[in-house]
Amino acid sequence: MRPAIRIGAFGLAVGLVVPWGQPAAWSADRVGAKDKNPRAIAQGRELFTHEWVPHDDRSHGGDGLGPVYNERSCVGCHHQGPKGAGGGSAGTNIEIITPTGTGSNPQDAPGSFFYYAFSFNYGPNGFSYRIGDPAGPTARRPNAGAPNLAELARIHPGFRDAPAVVLHRYGNDADYRVWREWVLGRHGAIALRSSQRNPAPLFGVGLIDAIPDAALEAAARRRHPGFPQVKGRVGRLADGRVGRFGWKAQVATLREFVLSAAAVELGLEVPGHAQAADPRIPPLKAPGLDLNLAECDALAAFVGSLSPPVVAPAANPRDEKARKAGKALFKSIGCAACHVEKLGDVEGLYSDLLLHAMSPELGDTPSYGAFLAGAAAQPVNPPGDRPAERTGLAREDEWRTPPLWGLRDSAPYLHDGRAQTLDEAIALHGGEASAAARRYRQLPPRDQAQLQMFLRSLAAPEVPLR
Repeated sequence: MRPAIRIGAFGLAVGLVVPWGQPAAWSADRVGAKDKNPRAIAQGRELFTHEWVPHDDRSHGGDGLGPVYNERSCVGCHHQGPKGAGGGSAGTNIEIITPTGTGSNPQDAPGSFFYYAFSFNYGPNGFSYRIGDPAGPTARRPNAGAPNLAELARIHPGFRDAPAVVLHRYGNDADYRVWREWVLGRHGAIALRSSQRNPAPLFGVGLIDAIPDAALEAAARRRHPGFPQVKGRVGRLADGRVGRFGWKAQVATLREFVLSAAAVELGLEVPGHAQAADPRIPPLKAPGLDLNLAECDALAAFVGSLSPPVVAPAANPRDEKARKAGKALFKSIGCAACHVEKLGDVEGLYSDLLLHAMSPELGDTPSYGAFLAGAAAQPVNPPGDRPAERTGLAREDEWRTPPLWGLRDSAPYLHDGRAQTLDEAIALHGGEASAAARRYRQLPPRDQAQLQMFLRSLAAPEVPLR
């Protein structure tokens, strides 16, 4: 167990960090689908499927798995599809805990969140992050009824640096499970809300990484006749970069996405990303790296090389006709206003990668952190700082349009996997998507079946991981 940068900035394979500031130069490089070095990709495949253990021989002086983690391998979370690398089942969701109303203030009610701003800087590259106000209409300000940071930190030290924190599923220490159960309970006047994120499929992410920013910006300017309520916007990090990964579009590059997940999901120490620390004790710096820079390059190259999903062949001409009718319905009722078939040069993506406002019922904390090893954070809220003017980050009710390619092999659906079927997923669409969901419900059963046949034709590629 180790002492750490209680960094409230990283999320996981499904909702990574909300970075503020420019990361080290190497971590900002795009992976795309450009690295075709067979040796690097083969090494990355081995790392992707490797089952880590504490004090793993594979490590370079680090401590291997943990001390806290959500899975033992990358493929442990990204395992769906005919050959793996798809999203995960609900059983692999990550859990996030957020302080809610205490009941001592009339504004505080269960489900409301406390937001506060932090920034911190560490390392020779001045890697800087900031967690804070989502600047949205649903945001709540700290008030007299809210617990103070000292109270929250006694429950979980990660609350010093983030408005919500990842609660890891497992710990190397046998007593971690008991502590985890204690955290999930009520703590006097303080209640903790638990929410989840489902691991996202990784097929074709190298192509997503290579889509020009200009393509997303053009998609945000596009208006949709007949669907005026659809007004997607580019998710931007505070340093101005365009976000395209994570459920809240809060990660700019595939490399950051992959290496942050290695650090947080598996507890691996990697260059530029401190491993997740045990929140029960003062975090200790890792003794060394678990993955070196060359291995990080290889892992990112492998993930970037994963083939994009495919359109599965129809069983017979009648099914093919039904699929075509379903695709036409998909466009006519408004689904394609957000789930655009082509973005940039990438065909069959069915996403604009933009942030869209959904229903309040789907809302969740826009930023969360993990308790990591490194330097201490310094809370800030300087005079004249006006968080409401920072409009790039997602609000509670905003989500990045998830690509639909590979949909057949990526259930459950929505950000927390609450929808087991396509019917449920469509029914839960609200906000900008409410008109399209209503039109779907008004379709005759035969038309609904055709639309679903089209969606189920979007399948994962048959590319083996091992």
